[in-house]
Amino acid sequence: MSSRTLLLNCRFAENQGNIIIKDDKIIEVCLKENKTRNVIDFDQIIDIENKLVIPGMIDAHVHVRDMLQSNKESWETASSAAIAGGVTTIIDMPNTIPPTTNIKGLNAKREAAKKAIVNYKFHLGATENNLHELESILVSKPSDIAGRKVFMAGSSSNEVVADESKLREIFKLAKKYNKVVLVHTEMQNCLDKWQKIIKDKTIQNHDIIRNRECSINGTKLVLNLTNEIGNKLYICHISTKEEIELIKKCKNKNIFCEVTPHHLTLDKSILNLVGNFGKVNPPLRTKEDNQVLWEAVIDGTIDCIGSDHAPHTIDEKIEDYSNAPSGFPGLETTLSILIKEFNERKISIKRLVELTSEKPAEIFDIENRGKIEERYFADLAVIDTEKGSLIVPALFQSKAKYSPFDRMEVTGKVIMTFVYGKMYDATCPK
Repeated sequence: MSSRTLLLNCRFAENQGNIIIKDDKIIEVCLKENKTRNVIDFDQIIDIENKLVIPGMIDAHVHVRDMLQSNKESWETASSAAIAGGVTTIIDMPNTIPPTTNIKGLNAKREAAKKAIVNYKFHLGATENNLHELESILVSKPSDIAGRKVFMAGSSSNEVVADESKLREIFKLAKKYNKVVLVHTEMQNCLDKWQKIIKDKTIQNHDIIRNRECSINGTKLVLNLTNEIGNKLYICHISTKEEIELIKKCKNKNIFCEVTPHHLTLDKSILNLVGNFGKVNPPLRTKEDNQVLWEAVIDGTIDCIGSDHAPHTIDEKIEDYSNAPSGFPGLETTLSILIKEFNERKISIKRLVELTSEKPAEIFDIENRGKIEERYFADLAVIDTEKGSLIVPALFQSKAKYSPFDRMEVTGKVIMTFVYGKMYDATCPK
């Protein structure tokens, strides 16, 4: 039996109005000057009270864990975290246990993901030895595969692609099947060099040990290969001003890049306060890098913002620097941090929507999501842009209850999230 829902008094990025939802899709957007049909036509009426309504975030960079790492995160807890953060679609990275590098690993993840309450897709992991297996998966054109991920360096748990000839083969295969290849561009041989040079292994030296040179050189390599081969390239978590300069010189319709909230808003000085809770790859850099990344957000060089949600246990994170894994949760904090920063920097909400939903949907071929328009799925985030709150990791839905943003004050609280037209209370998503 079909149902109709009316969302009254919505404030959009550029105007105001009402949204009519039938079952799981938007069937009409009535702007303020247009009259909505009689209220008796609806099974449910929700007054949004002039709160901001945007498309739910499509987060293309999420590490859900689960399976043999379910102690760190599960699809249930990641889904609840997503709902709390206004994220309605997550694309899961392949460096899980088992990894998503073959059909057996993919099917294991498909089974685990059935527990999700948000929309999802997967990135396949490309290694130096699995191209045949990847092709055998891609030839059937599976709808749940968004892209293929390459790690040019180790980062927590993954297989490294260090051979340039293998990287070239991966890019050629990506072009053949018109799939995006995502790259973590830090180069392992460069990291190994700096690991030997820097004797003082502390969190304060993380950005020197994982030197910016390693990201810059890797980004230069993949840009050159893409310009030669013509594949679609998505450079993950840009962290340096030099990478932005390189991308600006090469940017074309096949080259995309991503930035994270932490590389936009945090610099390495915070590590004196948060320690390993701020350990992430690539590392937090400098205030100057922050500023150049913001400029790239404004001028359109940056295409997407991804959370790089990477949960670990607190026991792991409080180990000594060398043993503590890199990464921290981000699903619940990303939109709130961005709303605050965009307002303070006077960047339009329209640009925020482009970065967090419209462009990810376009790049990763996610149909009928990422916009508030007729025939699009009713995946929405409702945000109180006037409500101030503190980020309190102890209250996270994620199993990873820590954050370098601990106690940061934000103005932009997600209060409701709609997935396939179903409303969830984002303040208590379970």
